[in-house]
Amino acid sequence: MRQISHELRCICAIHSDEGQTIISSPGNVDAITRKCLREALHKNLVKVCPADTWTGNCHLSNCPYPILINNKHQIQLEDLNKVLVKAITDIVSRWWIDATAKFPERMPLQPMEEKLLRWLEAQNIDSMRPFTKFCGSWRPDFLIEKQTGLANKEAEAFRICEINARFCWNGYMMSALGQKALLDMGICRNGIVGGTDPRKIIDGLQQLYNPEIPLYLLKGDEHGYDIHLYTHYARNVLGQHIRFITPDDLILIPCNQSSHGYKLCCVADPQFLVDGAGVTLLRNEAGEIVEEIHQVGLELHQREILGLSYEMLQQLSLRCFNDMRTLLLVHDKRMLGIVLEELDSLMARKVLLPTEASLLKKGICHTILPGSTKMARFIEMCRLQPSFKDDYILKPVRGGKGEGIIFGDNVTYESWMSRLEELTSPYLSPNGSTNVVQRNIRQAKYDVLLREHVGIQSLPLVGTYHSVHGEFLGIGVWRSSPGPICAISHGGAWMCSMIQTGS
Repeated sequence: MRQISHELRCICAIHSDEGQTIISSPGNVDAITRKCLREALHKNLVKVCPADTWTGNCHLSNCPYPILINNKHQIQLEDLNKVLVKAITDIVSRWWIDATAKFPERMPLQPMEEKLLRWLEAQNIDSMRPFTKFCGSWRPDFLIEKQTGLANKEAEAFRICEINARFCWNGYMMSALGQKALLDMGICRNGIVGGTDPRKIIDGLQQLYNPEIPLYLLKGDEHGYDIHLYTHYARNVLGQHIRFITPDDLILIPCNQSSHGYKLCCVADPQFLVDGAGVTLLRNEAGEIVEEIHQVGLELHQREILGLSYEMLQQLSLRCFNDMRTLLLVHDKRMLGIVLEELDSLMARKVLLPTEASLLKKGICHTILPGSTKMARFIEMCRLQPSFKDDYILKPVRGGKGEGIIFGDNVTYESWMSRLEELTSPYLSPNGSTNVVQRNIRQAKYDVLLREHVGIQSLPLVGTYHSVHGEFLGIGVWRSSPGPICAISHGGAWMCSMIQTGS
């Protein structure tokens, strides 16, 4: 009988001549076989989306050695997602109306952002879908904390360190295409199956918007990764009309018939003046032909969002399928701190059961909000005990890709205390930034093969999972890197999952 592993492990899965899947460590497989596996995987990755759609040739950093998971890992993340969604949707729904909770004071936004979200709160249900049912695209990242005395039948402890919700496609297509490429290698035999269903991820993205009408993607400085993969797939496989536009392309046309006074439009693309492709064409006051926008996705940084006029933001918010509350509240790293602070209230109000609150307390990285009483106590502890900082990090609340993270054990006491003084206030700086403090998770390490010329290394894994409108779609890609920051944009490698049935 095959031995069931209760811990994650990086494997080499080979389809044998006898029709079986042979499981081994990558280090136990010869170099020629490994080369064949890499080439086969990378060839499969570009079958649907060609190489020029993979930003920075990131498909070449996909390792052919998946992470073997078990049912307990799946259940742990599904349960965690369920209670996380329940908590956050309740908090966001109360954001402006719960005078006792004082969320705007504990997690202040930029003045225009607050004005916009208060305006959205006042809109009727015909204009804005309820957040509890349409909370958008979330991609939480989680770390794996090193366990001491881990019992043989226990799964590893996952700790959510952030929720990526700013760019709604991120990681989704790499997960779906990477998983499909792995399955196409024919290794699903004798109890080994894919860890995530690629079709479920694609279908989840389709739930975000109406595929029957043209979709406009508003982009700025961020080149992006998955957005190009999805656009190619949607155009060429699903036959959908998708167009990239920039903030400079946007036009507002006054309209008395519109309940909000405007039609949102953009400069017309000449090629659609002929074939139409379902595009609504209008003429503005100058007689120019423009396209009316009925649904739009944003891939803008917060500073780019604030660069738009308030009237334009209102109209975008009504047509943006990834809710502005998701972009401005859920993506913010402070939200994790808010959730942890609200656990007692969520239990008292019967939103969460004590067991569910316990899941969140264990499953979210300890996060301290700027300007909070906990932050004041933390600063005092750092002042009294200089080495106290070594177990913590500073993380920008609106960043991504690991940018700007400061490790307490990598800076001087003076530098650390100087940065902490900036966190005595809850408010964002004039440039819209601040930091949370998070406990530096001491991560478990796994034997992985990321680069052939380097060989086997013992490194941490960073996991992720995908959720659309609160539904758990599956585990996403695993990332690994020898450096302290693990991001594909910084040269990290990635791999997908396989699962052993009966585990």
